[in-house]
Amino acid sequence: MKAHRHAIQALADAVVSLEFESIPGDVLNQAKRCVIDVCGVTLAGAKTESAKILFDTATETYGAGCCDIVGTPHRLNAPGAAFANGTAAHALDFDDNCYAGIVHGSAVVFPAVLAVAQQRGATGAELLLGFLAGLEVEFAVAKALSNSIYDKGWWTTSVLGVIGSAAGAAKIAGLDREKMEHTLALAAVGAGATRAVRGTAAKHYYCGRAAESGVIAAIAAMHGATGPANVFEDQSGFAQVLNGGEFDAKKVEGLGIEFGISDPGVDIKKYPVCYASHAAADAVKEIMGAEGLRANDIVSLTCTVPSVVASNLTYPAPRTPAEAQFSLHFAIAAIIVHGDITLEHLTTEMLSSAPIKRLLKLIEVKVGDIPLQHRSSSLICPEWGYVELTTRCGDHKTSFVGSPLGSASRPMSEEMLKKKFNACAQHGDYNNSASVLYDKILNIENLQNARDLFS
Repeated sequence: MKAHRHAIQALADAVVSLEFESIPGDVLNQAKRCVIDVCGVTLAGAKTESAKILFDTATETYGAGCCDIVGTPHRLNAPGAAFANGTAAHALDFDDNCYAGIVHGSAVVFPAVLAVAQQRGATGAELLLGFLAGLEVEFAVAKALSNSIYDKGWWTTSVLGVIGSAAGAAKIAGLDREKMEHTLALAAVGAGATRAVRGTAAKHYYCGRAAESGVIAAIAAMHGATGPANVFEDQSGFAQVLNGGEFDAKKVEGLGIEFGISDPGVDIKKYPVCYASHAAADAVKEIMGAEGLRANDIVSLTCTVPSVVASNLTYPAPRTPAEAQFSLHFAIAAIIVHGDITLEHLTTEMLSSAPIKRLLKLIEVKVGDIPLQHRSSSLICPEWGYVELTTRCGDHKTSFVGSPLGSASRPMSEEMLKKKFNACAQHGDYNNSASVLYDKILNIENLQNARDLFS
């Protein structure tokens, strides 16, 4: 990168130059998969108490408009809809994940670009392009920072998501390079939430705020507001304050040529709990299925995980469904008892059931290294899991899962993705229109007006 060129300028150039026709077909297909998934989890999330509370907050805060509040008959203006839909998209922690930054990308970016697209009457192709642009900016900045920013305690879904949502919103709004730069700078200069949000409505709230803030940054830049072009490089800027000065500017130069949605790729969840628990849950499921075991057969279980998993899953004895989503103990117990973890299992009644309570006491979680015999595997993600299980008969069983089903390296089939979408739609009482919405997303580039997506 030339010395006088700031990272914001490189990002703005790439976003403004990005054209639908130049994007590889496999990248567009992956973007559609993400839209299918985020629409499904938003329909389900809209029914949660957290989403309802934050929707009520939105109606008291924002003005009326033409932008859908997904899963409801209501509409608000663009910032309000971005906020409300962002909270619902993340309310069940069932939305996708990317290891570039360890972010929930779609739950922030899609609500922002949907709102702006509906506000402006943009086409489905413009909506998809804006969505992809937003994700790619978020992932590029994440790569430049490395995941050390997450390790420092910043909740990157919020910190980086606002930059992605701003890029996507500004792309749909058709802003020129100068205004695009100011949009990104306005979004980046404000620090986001910390990882202390887990297990509370604050996690959903700040996902919504990141979507909303991106929209407002684009609107503000459109009206002439300015932001610091050197926001990443300044001695008191983003990289120095939040990440100890670490920022590899070369990582943003490949935007639009290399695609983060493909590398490292996006992980789509099959369980509605924190993704950090999925590999261990799959390991338990593998043992239970292979050995034909039942819950009463288990007398002890030890799960070895990397430190990042332990730092996210901090509720060994969860009392609420929100805490259960960040409990490796619960995820393992639910798999043992039910063979699965579904939205229907996230209830206080389930948490207080005798089989779950018994198992929670038998499970030990410890931080350690990948067992030597598994270190050569090509399927190892940062949140792997190794399970050792002992039965009443004295049998000792083990399983290592380096990358769970649904991960970028082991993607869901189209059938599995559709099954998840339909289950979410059913949970959100959207049964009659689910197949119509699914087909619209599959052919979203043919949609003439984004306002028709949910109608």
